[in-house]
Amino acid sequence: MEVHPHIEQKVKEAALEQKGIMLLFETKDLALAAYLRMMGLEIKKIFKPRDKVVFSFIDTPKRKELIDDYFAGKARVDPLVYKDTLRNLKTYTYNRK
Repeated sequence: MEVHPHIEQKVKEAALEQKGIMLLFETKDLALAAYLRMMGLEIKKIFKPRDKVVFSFIDTPKRKELIDDYFAGKARVDPLVYKDTLRNLKTYTYNRK
């Protein structure tokens, strides 16, 4: 019997959560990071391995849907809040040593 990949992924995520292992999603895309942040995803870490800043988020079940909406042009946000979130992330990353 074949297990649907979505169900298999959910089982893996649940097993990791029970063990206290946190799943993370990482992106170098500042605009996407600002969108995910304003949609409620928690940034766990921001780091700069070389010349690019990486935003590491605590992964949630809604993350994939948010990203799909973002790239499909379906994301609806307050432009002023988005601008402020983007500016805050940018300022934070440039002021880090």
